[in-house]
Amino acid sequence: MILSRKYVLLAFLTIVVYAFMLNEFNRIVILKNNPSNIESNCRSLVQNSTVFSVDNEWYLPQIKNFIHGKGFTSNPDIAHYDVRRTPVYPIFYGIHYLVFGEAKSFYFIRFTQILLYALATIALFFATYNFTHHKKISIISAVLFGFNPTLVSYLYFTITEALSPSLVCFLLYFLSRCYLYNKKKDWFLTGLFLATGTLCRPSVFFFIIALFFAIVLINRKSFKAIFTGILYVLLGSGILFVPHLIRNYILTKGDFILLEKYYGDPMNLGLPNIELRHWISCWTNPSDYSSEVISFRMMNTIIKDSSALTKKRFIEEKMLELPKRATLANKPEDIKSAYESLYDYYVAKFNHADSAVLNSTELNCLSKMAKLKIEFVQNKPIQYYIITPILFLKSVMLQSNASTLAMLDNYKTSLLKKTIKIILYLLNIFLFISLIGNLFYFPKYFLIKSICLLFVFVNFIYIIYIIQYFEARYLVPVFPVMYISGAVFFTETYERLKRRLNL
Repeated sequence: MILSRKYVLLAFLTIVVYAFMLNEFNRIVILKNNPSNIESNCRSLVQNSTVFSVDNEWYLPQIKNFIHGKGFTSNPDIAHYDVRRTPVYPIFYGIHYLVFGEAKSFYFIRFTQILLYALATIALFFATYNFTHHKKISIISAVLFGFNPTLVSYLYFTITEALSPSLVCFLLYFLSRCYLYNKKKDWFLTGLFLATGTLCRPSVFFFIIALFFAIVLINRKSFKAIFTGILYVLLGSGILFVPHLIRNYILTKGDFILLEKYYGDPMNLGLPNIELRHWISCWTNPSDYSSEVISFRMMNTIIKDSSALTKKRFIEEKMLELPKRATLANKPEDIKSAYESLYDYYVAKFNHADSAVLNSTELNCLSKMAKLKIEFVQNKPIQYYIITPILFLKSVMLQSNASTLAMLDNYKTSLLKKTIKIILYLLNIFLFISLIGNLFYFPKYFLIKSICLLFVFVNFIYIIYIIQYFEARYLVPVFPVMYISGAVFFTETYERLKRRLNL
């Protein structure tokens, strides 16, 4: 054994204590800054235990609705919301709800998540060692994962980010055993954890590309062995995927849904908001210029005053706030007209206009928003296909991923906070550099570096070109492989420099 059980246990307990202390400190800061506990995303508490997230509505109500005979759904009043989200985290929370009750579920789930995270850190250590046979690389990857305050802070949330990175670590561990021993049992468990991770956070499904590559490379001398590996992965993943697929088919009366699906509007802001986001994604990351924020502000303005004068002032204000890139390929008057049509849509919606009027305003807005995107793509294809994706990557790389850390609020007023933010910022940049930098060290550690690169690359192709929307938390499931990549790149670079400098 590369580490004695005593050191493994010590490492496990150290991570547990660190995670508890960091999150308790973060919780105390939230409570101090918001003593009335006014509901605020990442800055208020639930039952004085977990941190409130606006995404709680997607993961917590299912168990209550199920118990009351309304189906395992986040909202029984909206059609097909029973297939809106993958089931693993709602079930995970639901178990705590059934065992401890609602109030205590938020108290105890934190400790379950901390224990799983500490165990996952150990799993990541052994996975990295199995792939590299390099103790230093394994320790660095485990330390980066286990002590990163951003990932650790999610352990006091009740959303998928609290569980999905741990499931990816277990997936990597069993895949590493396949690399060492190539046993059917390990391929089966790899498939099982692929399905578990995917049904927690759908983006984990993209690991399947890296997994297929690993199966072929490990068994490259035997087609029969390749077939066997694929078969047992399918058997392991099928145990969870097949029942979920059958359930979704029955509930939707004929739709084959492997993961999750929304029908029409995913955020209850109307289809025109989706078209607005599609246009914004032509020239920037919509998380930097949010269509949701625009829609919410419109609705709040209309609730207070739906007069024509208020509408005029609001639209003028929005036009003044437009970034320069928004007018690269679209005329300001066309953008203004589209905003006005969106405003009219929400007026009709809030005034409970008859269906004919509401449909008319919706179709008018959809047409104008879609036209903005079509014109942008046609007039500025280089901007759309090249420059904007680069800006997406920039927004992904140049950040500290610290939005969950209330302890770092107002960081400019504290040297310590500023230092932590800078370290996290530089770490994020380094991790992305490592993915490319490791190409210079091929073929050493070829398999694990390929797995890391493929998993991240496919995720980003999906983010940039398919959904065209990025939030920092989207990185959470890929962090384990990025830490392995970073550990490999750092160690190899350091050892190469040491040899060249004769140190």
